Amino acid sequence: MTSYIGVEPTAGSFDKQLITGDGSNATFDLDFPVAQAGQLLVSLDGIIQEPNFAFNISMSSGDPKITFAAAPSNGARIFIVYLGRTLLSMTQALASPHIDEFNGNGSTTAFTLTQTPAAGTANNFIVFVNNVYQRYGSSYAYTVSGATLTFTSAPPSGTNNIQVIQLSQANTLNTVADGAVTQAKLSFDPADDATALAIALG
Repeated sequence: MTSYIGVEPTAGSFDKQLITGDGSNATFDLDFPVAQAGQLLVSLDGIIQEPNFAFNISMSSGDPKITFAAAPSNGARIFIVYLGRTLLSMTQALASPHIDEFNGNGSTTAFTLTQTPAAGTANNFIVFVNNVYQRYGSSYAYTVSGATLTFTSAPPSGTNNIQVIQLSQANTLNTVADGAVTQAKLSFDPADDATALAIALG
């Protein structure tokens, strides 16, 4: 199996694609379609690239593409890992992982994530500050508890200079609120009418 950073799903595959730069082209074909750039782990000559900054994805004539901010140099080795490529058709509405962006101000250390993580551990996050990868842990750059990400020191000021990628999200089970179903919403089989009437009359 291809090496993978993240919470392993119960189904799916982690395919790897290799590309060689030619010094002029910035756009290359992807082997598989993805819903967003955060679903790819991209390395350019051994350096991890930040999604939506160093590269973006698109569809052209039905073909998935990756476009780098600048054309990789001639002979550059690029590898792409598809983070948990589903075996079923993927749709934008159900896409995962999830990306948050925050503004640093030089004093704030705690930031509230818009999605509660499935796991608050190192293998569920990729975090960048000013495009620099941050290492997880209280002795390093940050920790996560619930929906709060806390840096060990305040990130510098900047607009959307903090990017947090959750590689797996918590599943939410929607239920009907208590007392929300009325009798008008209930449908009885005619054979049960006598029973329903007896219950209603007490």
